[in-house]
Amino acid sequence: MKLVTASQMQELDRRTIEDVGVPSLVLMENAARGVAKAAVEFFPGANKILVVAGKGNNGGDGIAAARTLLLRYKKKVEVFLPYSEEELKDDCRVQYRIARKLGITFHSELPPPEEYDLVIDAVFGTGFKPPVKGRWAEVIKAINASGRPVLAVDVPSGISSDSGEVIEPVVRADLTVTFALPKYGHVLYPASAYCGKVLVREISIPVDLWKDELRTELVELEEVKRLVPIREPYTYKNREGHVLVVGGSVGKTGAVVMAARAATEAGAGLVTVGIALSLNPIIEGHLVEEMSLPLPEVEEGKLHPLVWDFVAPEAHRFSSIVLGPGMGRYKEGQELVADFLTNWERPIVVDADGLNNLADMGKEGKEILKRRRVPAVLTPHLGEMQRLTGLSSKEIMHNQVEVARRFAEENNCFVVLKGARTVVAAPDGEAFVSVRGTPAMAKGGVGDVLAGVLGALVGKTSLKEALVLGVSLHAVSGEITEDRKDAESLRATDLIANLGAAYRFLRNYEPSNDRRKNFIPY
Repeated sequence: MKLVTASQMQELDRRTIEDVGVPSLVLMENAARGVAKAAVEFFPGANKILVVAGKGNNGGDGIAAARTLLLRYKKKVEVFLPYSEEELKDDCRVQYRIARKLGITFHSELPPPEEYDLVIDAVFGTGFKPPVKGRWAEVIKAINASGRPVLAVDVPSGISSDSGEVIEPVVRADLTVTFALPKYGHVLYPASAYCGKVLVREISIPVDLWKDELRTELVELEEVKRLVPIREPYTYKNREGHVLVVGGSVGKTGAVVMAARAATEAGAGLVTVGIALSLNPIIEGHLVEEMSLPLPEVEEGKLHPLVWDFVAPEAHRFSSIVLGPGMGRYKEGQELVADFLTNWERPIVVDADGLNNLADMGKEGKEILKRRRVPAVLTPHLGEMQRLTGLSSKEIMHNQVEVARRFAEENNCFVVLKGARTVVAAPDGEAFVSVRGTPAMAKGGVGDVLAGVLGALVGKTSLKEALVLGVSLHAVSGEITEDRKDAESLRATDLIANLGAAYRFLRNYEPSNDRRKNFIPY
């Protein structure tokens, strides 16, 4: 399912109306029927309903929904509309006149929302730019304070369709019915937290006509299911990939251990850990299926900058490299990272301190990325992305998709920007947003596990598919772990143990059995 900005949605509306010839009132009627149907199905005890309407198309959708609720579902519906007829936009005015003739009550002052069973928010649509001011700010505060359930039309009033930023006041919806396609604000935090469950209503906008122009995809497990690998009966361990994990330092050997174990559990045929010579006895005490490769060090526990020269004679054995977990941030580390990125011509996942050392290289590091024949995979969290881009945490968090996309395009790399939402951005401009996972995954080591999973997969399939599958597998494993344990007790190593269950869940995935599915075609 594609994700769109406000301007993209407005362009889809325009093309549907002007090029295809679907009248705007037909789109509004289809939208209104979807809203009314959702109100009845999701709030079955709501018999007295208040529609809070603006003067534009969003208000028109709400007023038309009021009519459907009255005529088809026999609900008692009233509308708060603080505008004169002359102030209403064209289609909204049409809906207002019809509703008045049917005897629907309109209020020019907000009646107490707590006196109704359900409030339908139809004030601001996708074109609104925050913040809300004046009269509507007070109305939104009253709706939120009422304690009544809220259904939002298209977007909760007050949020931006284009980012995750929230400037209060914003309507807190229990359910949002959006049209044609979900918007960025439905997906990115913190805005998405105000949307509740999101129903995506088809309203006769033929999005498939222009889908190739839309470059952002919502990751859906129905699609991920087809990416799950199936082993050929004649396969063997080397054919399933050999991952080299390079990293670790004093106090941080667990990072490479977790990445290596995750790579094995995610399906790699062989896994080797490259570790500083003095730390090798520690690593060997924690590895069973995986092997270790003692590497030269510049001082105790710190990998030597010329490690690549030691690895190079054995490089043909490896299908992919995971570089950076726990390696430390130091001058010689920058040389090490530069060497690997320059000389290794197969898939490479740069994680954790690999990213920090890359960021410390400044322009030189980006130039190395640009020259790579096989684009590197970078897996930054918010802080690491700050170092790579120089942007503030707010700029990144509220605009995850575009920040990741821009960096990937400009630097010839894949970016897996981790957070409450994870964005996979490709150098060709495509982006994928995963909304799976759980807050329970906010624990040390969870990123090392993801790096190992991705390391296993990038050596076995196309980079884009490997990253989408890997991010989904990791997130689902977190969900399964939370269900089996508790949000507070989840450990990164639990995710490794549950990767097999996550694979099974994806292979047998059925949307009807997915209680965590939050974006639903309707």
